[in-house]
Amino acid sequence: MNIVEYFEKLNEVDKLTQAFLIGNVLFDDVQNEINEVLQKYIFNNNIDNLKDNPDVYILKQDEVNITKDVIKDLLNKLSTTSQFNNKKVYIIDKTEYLSDTVFNAILKTLEEPKEGIYAILISNNIDAVKPTIVSRCQKIFLTSSTDKLELSDEIEEIANNLIDSIEENGPKTIAKNYKMYNIITDRDKFVQILKTMMNEYHKVLKSIIEEKNDDFLNKKILENNNLTSILNKMLIIDNTINLMQNYLNKNLSIDRFIIEMWRCNI
Repeated sequence: MNIVEYFEKLNEVDKLTQAFLIGNVLFDDVQNEINEVLQKYIFNNNIDNLKDNPDVYILKQDEVNITKDVIKDLLNKLSTTSQFNNKKVYIIDKTEYLSDTVFNAILKTLEEPKEGIYAILISNNIDAVKPTIVSRCQKIFLTSSTDKLELSDEIEEIANNLIDSIEENGPKTIAKNYKMYNIITDRDKFVQILKTMMNEYHKVLKSIIEEKNDDFLNKKILENNNLTSILNKMLIIDNTINLMQNYLNKNLSIDRFIIEMWRCNI
């Protein structure tokens, strides 16, 4: 599911908010999709191009050092009169690289959004985004086109077994299954397994949003979860994948995954 499809489904069930955090991508990867979304759902087809719209403000880390002064200037611009439909949008790329000072500067706009002001935050590593920001945004998880899975039957079997254990008895059962540490032989294999799990939860999430009940779906996920629960699990899986870039020890990464699932009360 791409960004446009997400917004279409959320709009159908009247669940669009004013702040969105798009994960696992960069702005350049999704620029055309964001442009289409803004045309359809924000500016009522009054614009042709994202960058030509004076009511859209795009901050990219590779083009400007996003400091507190830059955010202050952005907030001043957001307070001026809109030229289209009384709407304004700001987009921040690579949100995970913002400093604590900058995070705090934009936090109020997310906590108390003014009518007609929309935030689209983009991150290639949601785990590095401050929890106070993440909790105030509607999260959209994407799979990069360069990251599509071509996995063996073994990977899929392990991933499905882990999902079954989590859904039937909770993550505690994984912690007691010491064979898992031997079955998952290295970090790369663990990452593939996590991505397969993410895909399974994503299928069910899409099904819930579209109000479908397809036969191919994992019924245990569908029976045991609501929308929020699935999003929480996807966030934990995504966080673990991102942290694997820093954690060289495969067993410690598995431990952390189990603990995070356990803490989430899901």
